[in-house]
Amino acid sequence: MVWVIAKLRSTAIVVMASFILSACSLAPKYTRPDTQLPLEWNQHDSAITATTSLSVAPVFFNDDKLRQLIALTMANNKDIALSALNLQKYDAQYGVEKMSSLPGISLQAQQTSAHEPGGIFDTVDTGAVTFHQYDVKLVSASWEIDFWERLRNLREAAMYDYFSAAATTRALKINLLEQTVSRYFIYLADREYVDIARHQLAAAVQLSEMAEGAAKAGERNQSQVMDAEKEVRRLRIELQQVQLQAQKDYNALQLIVGSPLPQRLFNDASMESDWHFPVIQEGLPSEVLLKRPDILAAEFQLKAANARIGAARAAFFPTITLSAEGGSSTAALSQLFSGGSAAWSFVPSVTLPIFDGGKNSARLTLAELNKRSEIMNYQKAIQQAFADVSSALAAQSSLNKQSAEMAQFYAASQQQFRMTESTFMAGQISKEALIVQKNGLMQARKQITAMRLNVLLQAVKVYSVLGGDNTL
Repeated sequence: MVWVIAKLRSTAIVVMASFILSACSLAPKYTRPDTQLPLEWNQHDSAITATTSLSVAPVFFNDDKLRQLIALTMANNKDIALSALNLQKYDAQYGVEKMSSLPGISLQAQQTSAHEPGGIFDTVDTGAVTFHQYDVKLVSASWEIDFWERLRNLREAAMYDYFSAAATTRALKINLLEQTVSRYFIYLADREYVDIARHQLAAAVQLSEMAEGAAKAGERNQSQVMDAEKEVRRLRIELQQVQLQAQKDYNALQLIVGSPLPQRLFNDASMESDWHFPVIQEGLPSEVLLKRPDILAAEFQLKAANARIGAARAAFFPTITLSAEGGSSTAALSQLFSGGSAAWSFVPSVTLPIFDGGKNSARLTLAELNKRSEIMNYQKAIQQAFADVSSALAAQSSLNKQSAEMAQFYAASQQQFRMTESTFMAGQISKEALIVQKNGLMQARKQITAMRLNVLLQAVKVYSVLGGDNTL
């Protein structure tokens, strides 16, 4: 008989060990969804083919002022601070799931007092009984054997949620960086527009004074004088408008940065400065898109949904739990730690769900639907990323060509003004003709400023749609 009991015990241990060692995951095997994309970045630009993709240099912004501005934004922007707190929450949740697979160990002290009246079944022979019991469980441990890897799948889901939050945080930083640098360039252009408006107003005042003098000499009529005065008033309004817009853009930049802006960021900075960005590197389209943080976040969410299917499936199978306790139990508090008061228990248990009203089936259906939704989100993110990169490339290619033409146009306007100035110095034309020609140059300066701004903004946009550089 003893041999039989020993044999059964050893068999049970072998079976339990085999369960633990042969644990299997019920999560579906993860495969990256197939996403069909066009073969070319842009159908209307032969220079942009399927093998000409974008890759940002390790450090994209080399200018000291821009780097200081970016550092201020990263340190003070409130959206980044909130995103960092959110990331810490996901990290904490992952820690909770990670620890759930370890045994829970606790210390417990308990005192029980009870009174049973005489004449009932338990006290028919003894009469009324009052008893006390003191228990101290020095070790109380419980451990769920993760045979179906339910806990592991929940842990993986929490881990992928954390990775997704980290990728989302990086996407936020890239977006804010784009906004910061773009607003900085917009404000520099505003300052240029203000300077142009002042020159144009000064020229209009001179022309108005000349028209008034000519009218007194009988060379101009009153209508022409009034036209000149109207132009002065119009340009005064325009100057007020561009000054107001410059202040608004400055405030917007300061709001994004999250702190007062040092004046050193604007000293000797203008749209005519040599804002040089690294040349685009070549690579495969898939390499470009899959490195974008929004794509990474979408794929991590898909992996988390895939892991949760495994956890939902595991709910249909038995749950194996091991519980053990060890300590002291006695009827007298003074004898709690005396010899012979030791007590222990070891309770393995198996729980098999039989009827739950369809909750497990509903949870599994929900998990599978969530995965299908995440597949759609991932494919949509890929397609959106391709559209972003394609549009950014097309716009940059077009703007570079327009910028080259505008540079020649502005150079011709400058040459024409210098010729007019020489003619004026020779006494061959009036000062009024010189001022009119200078107004034309100011108009060309406004146009090339707008073109330079668009080129710079598009360069920053290309940086953003490619997923940033190694500094983030």
